[in-house]
Amino acid sequence: MSSLPFASYSAPDVQKSFTVDAANPRYQSTDGSTTGPSPHVLNAGQIDRDKPAPPRTNPDGQMTALGSLRAHLTGLQDDINHFLTDRMEQAKRKRARVQSEEQNNSVDHNEATKY
Repeated sequence: MSSLPFASYSAPDVQKSFTVDAANPRYQSTDGSTTGPSPHVLNAGQIDRDKPAPPRTNPDGQMTALGSLRAHLTGLQDDINHFLTDRMEQAKRKRARVQSEEQNNSVDHNEATKY
């Protein structure tokens, strides 16, 4: 039995492990949700010429070991990309909230010093 790939993310505020569920269809394809061109690029009329080939299969229809590894890694990369995108969005919201609070505090301070 072969071992499945995995990944770990570590930051001061969070630890995250990423694992492959080989039975889940998202780990059985090389057509990842985050590995192609962005919707913006596609909407601009570009064609995805670099789309990866599907995983190779044996004559019996089963994925080869390398095909399976490629599919597992594509799913794992999608998981990591989604996680990191969520973290970046959280950081943006936090930064915007802090800036808004600082502006409100500055306005309150300026109003208080007028009198």
